[in-house]
Amino acid sequence: MARIPLVHEDDPESTAAAREALRDVGAGRGVVLNVYRALANNPAALRAIHALSMATRTFPNGNGDGSLTPAQSELAYTAATVANRCFY
Repeated sequence: MARIPLVHEDDPESTAAAREALRDVGAGRGVVLNVYRALANNPAALRAIHALSMATRTFPNGNGDGSLTPAQSELAYTAATVANRCFY
């Protein structure tokens, strides 16, 4: 089975665009999850998903635009999970 490689922001063999995008994600979220490391194979996709996430979520470190309260954000996440039958 093929696997998508995880990109790390400190790996000199990854592209400069991928490293920069991952550093931006880490600064915005406080952590870099593996899903973002996988998306870093396409830095434009990573930046788009990160922008969407930052626009709709407020993170524990206070980042995000605050358009939703943490409770509203969790409710939206849970509702989307149920609507899409993603019980994992």
